[in-house]
Amino acid sequence: MGNFIYLFSQWLLSYCVVKLLGFEDAGILSLATAIAGSFIGISLYGMRNFQVSDIEGKYPDKTYIVSRFVTSGISLVVCMAFVAFNAYSLYISVCILVYMCFKISESVSDVYQGILQKAMRMDYIGRSFIAKGLVTLAAFVVAISLTQNLLIGIVVLGISSFAIVFFYDRRKARKFSPVEKDVAWRPSVTALLKECLPIAVFVLIFNMIAQVPRYFLEINMGVEALGIYATIAMPVVIVQVSASFVFAPLTTPFAQHLSDGNIEGFKALFKKVVLFIAGLSVVSLVGFGILGDWILVLLFGPVIEPYTYLLIPLVICTILVAASWFLSMILVVLRKLKSLLFTSIASFAVVAAGSMPCILSFGQNGASFILIIGLTVYALSNIIVVIYEVRSRAQGTKTPV
Repeated sequence: MGNFIYLFSQWLLSYCVVKLLGFEDAGILSLATAIAGSFIGISLYGMRNFQVSDIEGKYPDKTYIVSRFVTSGISLVVCMAFVAFNAYSLYISVCILVYMCFKISESVSDVYQGILQKAMRMDYIGRSFIAKGLVTLAAFVVAISLTQNLLIGIVVLGISSFAIVFFYDRRKARKFSPVEKDVAWRPSVTALLKECLPIAVFVLIFNMIAQVPRYFLEINMGVEALGIYATIAMPVVIVQVSASFVFAPLTTPFAQHLSDGNIEGFKALFKKVVLFIAGLSVVSLVGFGILGDWILVLLFGPVIEPYTYLLIPLVICTILVAASWFLSMILVVLRKLKSLLFTSIASFAVVAAGSMPCILSFGQNGASFILIIGLTVYALSNIIVVIYEVRSRAQGTKTPV
């Protein structure tokens, strides 16, 4: 429920911008989301699944915490360099950088939540999501309502999020990790960052896979076209949220099955999640196919009706993103890190090479079409890796990393 409320609140941020400030500001927020969504991968470093599947405690908790502050600083510097290179207007540049700071608050929260997840206290994580979702949404809406200024809204968004991370997430995590007594973390930070480097590169590339088509869409068709595209995409976030209900908390159980040598239990759990995603996909496609146009007009008014044809391809994209998230988590648990990296590079190459031609040929839908192709390449490649690895482990043979 916490996950749902938080992600739904994030969707409402964009919705409120459309209703209160218009498509141009929605486009700026979407651009900030796309850019920050790409570079936040550096901060997250792909470490959450690695952290919560570290059943034997190879690295102390403080190592994960300190490494997160290191990677967050690097991600902010890289984002600043990207913004300077693209020479956006001062207002847009500041919006992007402040939004990046907000995303860093999520990244810091993530490492504390990893400690709670290992302790199987998902209830604390749920409460954190609920608090952040409701408080940040309320603060943001009040700010843009009073000031009619997107930048001020993003500043308030970041401050309120950091406050909850510091006063709730950090304090709850310390109940299960006496980090103040931890003295062995310093030498292991470098070792942890080195071991997780393939995952970090994967996360950066995978986030860019989803954002590159939007980046080229803004370049080719303008910020307002991007705002319309992002507005159509808003309702389909429910698909990703529903999928995350199932597999987000399952990293530790998957890792425990492997640690116990219970390959059959691993396979049974894997099949259940796959069946859930398949069922969710059918329901989503049918539901949005029948009610999608009506929902969009209800939410955004008749002005959105000429663009409802963008919806179904975006639903397919969202389904593939959800499936890809799950497969990525499985490969991390299996410690197939190089495979994870190679498949993401192949998918990124497809999307990067095909984005501009697809957008020029199919307009806004071109961004969805190329993403569907790239994610399909990624998902099929990883399915092959998972099947091969699980069979090898069942037979007791060792496979390359």
